[in-house]
Amino acid sequence: MATSIEWPATQIEAADERVPAPLELEAFFQSVAATDESALLLDFDGTLAPFRVDPFKVRPWAGVAELLDEIQQTRRTRLAIVTGRPALDVASQLNMRNTPEIWGLHGAERLYPDGRFEQEELVDDEQALLADARSTVCEAHLGVRVEEKRNAVVVHWRGKSPRSIQAVRLRALTLLDRYADQAGLKLLQFDGGLELRAGRNKGDAVRTILAEIPSLAPVVYLGDDATDEDAFEALAGRGLAVLVRREWRPGAAAIWLRPPAQLREFLNAWLHAIRA
Repeated sequence: MATSIEWPATQIEAADERVPAPLELEAFFQSVAATDESALLLDFDGTLAPFRVDPFKVRPWAGVAELLDEIQQTRRTRLAIVTGRPALDVASQLNMRNTPEIWGLHGAERLYPDGRFEQEELVDDEQALLADARSTVCEAHLGVRVEEKRNAVVVHWRGKSPRSIQAVRLRALTLLDRYADQAGLKLLQFDGGLELRAGRNKGDAVRTILAEIPSLAPVVYLGDDATDEDAFEALAGRGLAVLVRREWRPGAAAIWLRPPAQLREFLNAWLHAIRA
């Protein structure tokens, strides 16, 4: 059944000026309403929740977790969070009634709704290089938070002054660049930091999900950062890529939403469509 969607509070914008965003979304939600299977894939930090200097204080925008709970309870949408955080951390911070599927560490972890947990294994070369990179960065005493993930070393500078960020960024690049492209390691910059990572990316997680759902099922990915571009590109020709961000950033997304108001509008429209 088709559904009529209106956007009364704000104007949804097209990432590409040639695409009329409200019409694009109208057609998309009509396809969601017309099928019993769809997929809603979302990043966490910056998309479902505002950034915080202290990552353990991050919580979803007001009303977002409740909307996701309602969407999940209809059983017509496969809901999955794809995040750079450890999956179990995000599960606790989402605080939903029923934990959804969560892909953590950019796809290296998979937490199923029934509690099953899988993780990508690193080869010896990757482990050795990451261990050496961790020691190198920690011994440099950069004066910022260094996060040691199982598959990555992350330097965070969020909250620092522009002058401090420039100095830390240049120093971290110098220290970590020597490891880039060795044994498949990638050096990636994101909003607020720099990451040396091994293994999967968000695009790999999205491709796995696409292989598990019907080929005609409507699917969308919502993300904010450069690391979400892998997921956007994995959806090319198959689903809708949506940038959720206060300021516009060029990339592969077709639609741009400003959080939190337009994000809530989008989720409300999704809920309306699957209840139609």
